[in-house]
Amino acid sequence: MTQPINVSVTVISYNSAETVVDTLNSILNQEYGAENIELIISDDASTDNCVEIIDKWLTAHSQAFLRVNLIKNTINRGVTGNCNIAWKAATCDWIKPIAGDDILMPNCIKDNVEYITHHPKCEIVFSKMEWFGSEHKITPEPYDLRFFKVDSEKQHDWFKVFSFNIAPSAFFSKSILEKVGYANEEIKTIEDKPLWLNITKKGYKLHFFGKVTVKYRRAESLSTSNHKYINSNYLQDLIAINKKYKLPFFKYPVREILRYEQLTMYNSMLLISLISKNKKSKYTDYMGRATWLLRPIHLVQRLKFKGYNRYFYNQKSDKNS
Repeated sequence: MTQPINVSVTVISYNSAETVVDTLNSILNQEYGAENIELIISDDASTDNCVEIIDKWLTAHSQAFLRVNLIKNTINRGVTGNCNIAWKAATCDWIKPIAGDDILMPNCIKDNVEYITHHPKCEIVFSKMEWFGSEHKITPEPYDLRFFKVDSEKQHDWFKVFSFNIAPSAFFSKSILEKVGYANEEIKTIEDKPLWLNITKKGYKLHFFGKVTVKYRRAESLSTSNHKYINSNYLQDLIAINKKYKLPFFKYPVREILRYEQLTMYNSMLLISLISKNKKSKYTDYMGRATWLLRPIHLVQRLKFKGYNRYFYNQKSDKNS
């Protein structure tokens, strides 16, 4: 009988007292078997009673897992730093990251392991995710799926200009993190996009399979807080990413137009935040929506401009997708 592939599930927590037990229970109840899972939890110096709740839960359930490692950071490192702490602590060859407010579907680890078993060249794979609080919202959207049909070079070029949320469903080898130097800790609030850029730049394709493996809780990012218009630190990091990866695949001058579209929108949002004292209201919502008028090329892409699709997707699909 074939020996199961052990997997490190890394839980990233910060002030997750209200949700972390649901996250941990979803890992415990994996169809793959908790005995094949190394559970690593890295808490980013929470100021609530998150660590106490985790300690209590581990007292009752730690024996079910292959190994357990709770890392209690005393200094807040930010999302990226906390991810790296957990990933570097992993001792298994494969890692499934999960935020302390998301949930793994019961089939998550089993389906990911099945995929990599049948695709030996795969180093990183994504899948579908269901959103909390939405009426059957499942992403990626159908028009995003063609992204996974192209090679790593095209994926890298595409990520310089556009993006969509795929991080919660990520499943990757530890070796690929070691090869790219883990996540860029200069960008404290965004661990995913710079990492995908580095991975695809090294020639590794982002794979995908079409099963729902994660239930995702939308956290505060640009304008998703109940009270704040924007998360200014997150927005500043988006600006930093724009400036670092500033050569989109489009020919000049379109590539610079695309880059400055993004910068103009981000700076407009910072201005709106300043005017509104960063308080969320229907007026900031209207003004925020209006910033899309400053991004005509991105808006066209959202509408699936046929010329763009022909340019980007005009090649044969990868058989391993």
